Amino acid sequence: MNAIKFGVYTGVIWAIASGLLIELSVMNGAMTAWIELDFRFLSSIVLVILNYLGLKEGLSQLIYYSQYGMPINAVNVIIVIITGFIDGYVSGFFIAIFYNFLSIISEGKNFPKTIKFGIAVGIVLGICSGLLAWVSMLFSFEITSFGFAIRPMFLFFLGLAELSLVTAGSALLYISNSYLIFPYSTGGVFIWAMWGFVDGLIGGVIVSYLFLRAKTMLKI
Repeated sequence: MNAIKFGVYTGVIWAIASGLLIELSVMNGAMTAWIELDFRFLSSIVLVILNYLGLKEGLSQLIYYSQYGMPINAVNVIIVIITGFIDGYVSGFFIAIFYNFLSIISEGKNFPKTIKFGIAVGIVLGICSGLLAWVSMLFSFEITSFGFAIRPMFLFFLGLAELSLVTAGSALLYISNSYLIFPYSTGGVFIWAMWGFVDGLIGGVIVSYLFLRAKTMLKI
């Protein structure tokens, strides 16, 4: 897999997704737009570094926007789309690198492409999820839990809650809370990274399978 080309693809997709989030906010009549830190590989690393350089106070407005939404204007939209492309590119680049590494070490073995891609996506989303948890802890996010996310495990836990299968004091409640509630300790950051890997693995396998099926049907 060409890492640079795949990075460009994912960068474009993430830039479009970032733009669509803003458009949805506008369509709903909102004055602010949600800007996600999830899957923002480079942005999260920069925030962590700046925090340890003692520049935390200067980032308070950005962190506020990350939690409660960004004022919608031309300049902010352009910034979000550009940073969306950069973060998407970096994430896609490393997905391809991990995929290629798995292909090398599994050469000659019956290792399905879907599983390799799922693992590669899982590693990157795991890193991004750990970074997001770390950022939320370092900057004391006032939002402490997922409101909504298009992630396999989120949808799974949401479904369990809708079916009233998650009861007070149950082990299932503890497990779901370890996923849904933003961590406040280093251990929690590690757990979120593991959940990110699971989400990425499941999502990556599904996307890869659908892509390969479509490719076969269309004989591309």
